[in-house]
Amino acid sequence: MIRTDIAKELRRYTGKGTIRAKELAGFLGVKNISRVREKYLRGLEAIGGRAYLITDVAERLKADCITK
Repeated sequence: MIRTDIAKELRRYTGKGTIRAKELAGFLGVKNISRVREKYLRGLEAIGGRAYLITDVAERLKADCITK
């Protein structure tokens, strides 16, 4: 899976170009929103203090992928 595929799926899930921590947690199936913030959103620029650009989040998710 490439970054653009991840971004496409995130856009489909949210219906917009930004995503919040709670939405990302739902997308990933993680109940603990704090862990999602710490692992995937820390250091990214937030729009309005809460929303993150999907392209930035997709890049972070791709960087966390493990190839087998």
